[in-house]
Amino acid sequence: MPDSLPVSHCIPQRPRITRADRLLTIALGFSVAFLPITAEAAGITLKVFGGSSLDVLAPREQPEVQARIREEVVSGFLKAHPEVSAVAWDAQGPQSGSLQRMMTAKLSSQEMDLVACSAFWVNGAYVRRGLLRPITEEEAKPFSSNVDPASFGAFTINGKLYGVPISSLSTSTIFYNVELFKKLGIPTPPTYDDLKAAVPTLKKAGIIPLLHQGANAVMWPMWFFETISQSSGDPVGLTQSQLEGKEPFDDAASVEAFRLIKQWVDDGILSKDSLSVDMEGMRAAFASGKSAMYYGGTWEVPSLKENVTGFTWGVFPFPKMAGTKGDPKHGGGADNGMCLSASIPEEKVKPALDFIAYLSEPEVAKIYLAADQPIATSIKGVDGVDEAYAKDLRATTFPNTIKFLDWIWPSEVTSAVASGIAGVVGGTATPEDAAKSVQAAFKTLVDEGNWPPKD
Repeated sequence: MPDSLPVSHCIPQRPRITRADRLLTIALGFSVAFLPITAEAAGITLKVFGGSSLDVLAPREQPEVQARIREEVVSGFLKAHPEVSAVAWDAQGPQSGSLQRMMTAKLSSQEMDLVACSAFWVNGAYVRRGLLRPITEEEAKPFSSNVDPASFGAFTINGKLYGVPISSLSTSTIFYNVELFKKLGIPTPPTYDDLKAAVPTLKKAGIIPLLHQGANAVMWPMWFFETISQSSGDPVGLTQSQLEGKEPFDDAASVEAFRLIKQWVDDGILSKDSLSVDMEGMRAAFASGKSAMYYGGTWEVPSLKENVTGFTWGVFPFPKMAGTKGDPKHGGGADNGMCLSASIPEEKVKPALDFIAYLSEPEVAKIYLAADQPIATSIKGVDGVDEAYAKDLRATTFPNTIKFLDWIWPSEVTSAVASGIAGVVGGTATPEDAAKSVQAAFKTLVDEGNWPPKD
């Protein structure tokens, strides 16, 4: 998720998704476009294109803060590379419209040199649609030593590197009201049965147990990442088998994953009201004490620090559910990166790679990553914060973090999973129906010749 970004599950992700952002602006349909930052000397203009307004440096910050950070970073690059006179950064629109905006730009032959994007879209659609140019091993040498090697996995498809991660590392967790849990005697970290047992007391007090941003469809698959991990025992392996046609998307483990999500609703923990709640609504309900918990990614931390003032918040991992054979695993990874456009002119490749290398320098990365208050990052030498929630996540959740599945799925499967979960949560679809709809979406993709991806 995140998009996610989150922003993916996207982001991020996830989340993509991913998955982290100021989605109130996005929900209202506003957009942000950035003008070139120029130097005095004439020279090359690098054009950075983003599918949404989240595809910027420090995407979780307010626009004015983003502008300041962008100016500081780009100005430093222009001084170090006088052959480049300007960097024009154009990132607009909602996260959900990223693919359409990118395809429109491609079809209209809009000039793009670099693409700022989430791992969610790179894996799910951008590579398959021919929007990105691979980065060779030789081209990666100037920045490969600056980046955590494992983080490259989020932008590697079929053995080829399509982007360089320049972001915080995310994981998924449940955020909760510490004082409320203590008052009600709910142990932490709670088991699933602990959460179920607390539902009557919470509802009697007029408190929603757990609210999700269900109106933001790209965030629903994060729930599936959790439950398919437990129902299958090997979520990434199963996903790869499904994408290779060796297993269907309506196999027993996938049906069970949808059923486990439904169990959260049937047991009264996950509110059905989530279907009409967006990200800002979810955050506001938690900050005001109207809900006891919400599930999301670590990209939520800046918002929590800013908006939760009346109580202490904490984190605990998505709990093990009874009767499942797999251990809990949580979606995550390096949310955002910088890629080369498939249409970049050859004479701009070297300056574009220089810009990517500059962004990967630890002292530069600190400028744009500090705003995220990261728990961990993709850039070596940029450490995470040393706060209680960060220590908890590094001890309990990060060790059990796997690649967001919507960074592996084609976007059509992601959309089908999201719709299936919404139907299960709303009571309009059974787990079997949801799984069959995912299989049908994938079969259509194969039948139309759009899967497997072509090099």
